[in-house]
Amino acid sequence: MILDHVSHSQLNQWLRCPRQWEFRYVKGLKMPPSGALIEGGCYHKALELNFRQKIASFEDLPVDECLDAFSDEWERRLVEEEFIEWENRTPGFHKDEGISLVTEYMASTSFTVQPAKVEEAIVTEVAGVKFVCVPDIEDVKKIVIDHKTAARAYRQEDVDKDLQASAEAFALDRPIMFQNHIAVKTKVPKIQVIKSFRIRTDIDWWAKLAAQVVAHMKTGIAPPNPNGWHCSPRFCGFYGVCRSGLIRSALV
Repeated sequence: MILDHVSHSQLNQWLRCPRQWEFRYVKGLKMPPSGALIEGGCYHKALELNFRQKIASFEDLPVDECLDAFSDEWERRLVEEEFIEWENRTPGFHKDEGISLVTEYMASTSFTVQPAKVEEAIVTEVAGVKFVCVPDIEDVKKIVIDHKTAARAYRQEDVDKDLQASAEAFALDRPIMFQNHIAVKTKVPKIQVIKSFRIRTDIDWWAKLAAQVVAHMKTGIAPPNPNGWHCSPRFCGFYGVCRSGLIRSALV
């Protein structure tokens, strides 16, 4: 099998479930996005707008401009997506929640960040295949920052083992200080800033892992991984396709 390129998202999806990766990246099928995914994308877009202009201005935008960017991206995505899985939430709930997260980030955290690069693609190679990596921010101190939205607070160990940070250190080809800025969707939103490091041994370990995953991808053999929370109709949009032909009968 010929791979055009790989990314952290591809490698991560393979580690979660090779067949899910095959459906998405080989067969070109698309899972309906969740309301949370739409919300998170709009949150990222609002912060991206602020930080892109801050490279030169050294000042944050007024929060209203960031909220307008969130709303514009929200409307664009609702028009673009044929189907969105809202689950037990309404579109209005997700939009209001996203707006509150942007408001909190701009009030509590944005002023601490002076970006040097924003969403700047890094293209390198892993195991003979092009590897594309796009960190959210690299600041003027060369700290790498990624934005997350989450239903629950992160723990330090969640950030310490985050493969995305290792992938970005590999792409940059240097040890890094890394920060996750996590917008936590509690009743009163809060922003966590959790720091971690990636040293050369982390980079080398990730490179070996990525090379092994790429080698498996190239075989074209992508078995399902039915073990874990991800293998269910709720969390995998490919569940019905993957399980087609399976007949279940209740034991009486």
